[in-house]
Amino acid sequence: MDGIYTYCFGNKMSTMTPKAVMFTVEITEPHQQAPGAAASQDAADNAKLEEMVRELSSALMSVKHEQEYMEVRERVHRNINENTNSRVVMWAAFEAFVLVGMTIGQVFYLKRFFEVRTMV
Repeated sequence: MDGIYTYCFGNKMSTMTPKAVMFTVEITEPHQQAPGAAASQDAADNAKLEEMVRELSSALMSVKHEQEYMEVRERVHRNINENTNSRVVMWAAFEAFVLVGMTIGQVFYLKRFFEVRTMV
């Protein structure tokens, strides 16, 4: 259908987190046979070839869209993975800090435990 189209997207449910919207607009023209074309064997062969080319084009576009979708998924999962990895590193650093603190605390505690106290 001819005309001007407008797309409107809203993020009313969750305005704090960004959303990624992916869509495809494909404009194709309908096949028109030239007026007065003879219905010969060559025309039939050409029509078959044109149909095969259209099917291949459609399949190629489908593969392209699937690849774009997979790239978006890969990007999202990579971000999640990197975020998780950074949290694991921070947790490991916190654990190391606590371990060093506990070790120093135990050394001082045992040092005080074995001190000889003199009564004056």
